[in-house]
Amino acid sequence: MSPECVHTHTLSFFALAFGTFVWIRSALLWHGARPMGLGWVTQRATRFWGLHKTHCHHPALLPTATDPSWLFPGRYQIHTGLQHSIIRPRQPNCLPLDQVTLPQKLQEAGYSTHMVGKWHLGFYKKECLPTRRGFDTFLGSLTGNVDYYTYDNCDGPGVCGYDLHEGEDVAWDQSGKYSTFLYAQRVSKILASHSPREPIFIYVAFQAVHTPLQSPKEYIYRYRSMGNVARRKYAAMVTCMDEAVKNITWALKKYGYYDNSVIVFSTDNGGQTFSGGSNWPLRGRKGTYWEGGVRGIGFVHSPLIKRKRRTSWALVHITDWYPTLVSLARGNLSNVPGLDGYNVWPAISTPKFLPIRPPRATS
Repeated sequence: MSPECVHTHTLSFFALAFGTFVWIRSALLWHGARPMGLGWVTQRATRFWGLHKTHCHHPALLPTATDPSWLFPGRYQIHTGLQHSIIRPRQPNCLPLDQVTLPQKLQEAGYSTHMVGKWHLGFYKKECLPTRRGFDTFLGSLTGNVDYYTYDNCDGPGVCGYDLHEGEDVAWDQSGKYSTFLYAQRVSKILASHSPREPIFIYVAFQAVHTPLQSPKEYIYRYRSMGNVARRKYAAMVTCMDEAVKNITWALKKYGYYDNSVIVFSTDNGGQTFSGGSNWPLRGRKGTYWEGGVRGIGFVHSPLIKRKRRTSWALVHITDWYPTLVSLARGNLSNVPGLDGYNVWPAISTPKFLPIRPPRATS
């Protein structure tokens, strides 16, 4: 299916992102196994287009899936100065303000843009906030590693604060709600209040399954037979995320978006073996440059893809989503210099391998 076959005047994009997820457990989705806690996502993956070898970039996360420090500017971190590590809560830094972001380009193409979840791209001044970088609305945390219920976060002894925001205000009234479910509920609310006849882009950056390992007790109880306590909690968190994805998918169908939507589901890096993760048979973990740290998985779920049930071995990088989605939206890429990504829709829509990726000229 070529881009011309897509009804781009109402085509909607949904990026569902999850953090620090194991490679092997999720890669098995489209190879016949049933990973722990991913019943619904398994069905979606095996029915559509699977990414077997997508590379996530930085092994230590910056910041969450799919890592917006690469996704939003469509550039490698070495080109934006964010290659060193995450942006700490007290660090006066953010995604460079001269970078035209993916949501800004989609706004130019007539899209309503919304973000739900973890930002982690800096907030030391208002110009760095999600609502100043291309999103019409925002609900989520500005830092990483917040508590799933209280939304507290610390950057050292005695340096703690509450981090859940609605737009540019603190969302005190949402404290106590489990973030995975809170974020899914917000997506449903956005869909209910928007017209499916108008294009929309929603970026959902789940905390799950990043530490701290927290989930409702009833989900942990399902995995009581697991001897490893961290693994037990991890499995429960995966199940919660699976239910959240299911509820979002149901909302897409209920409110009339599903038939003309593209859903990208991906991770940011490999699993953390110290916190319930396992990347076997790949070597390494989050924080390493081995395959277990930098190789991730994902899939594209869309009724618009005619050749379903396919697994692609083509190399796909997170920076590719910028030109791919903007091109599908019939947006203008000519005024965005220095993109490192490529339009990979041909590899998604047809059973073809991508051509050799020539290096981009640096500016």
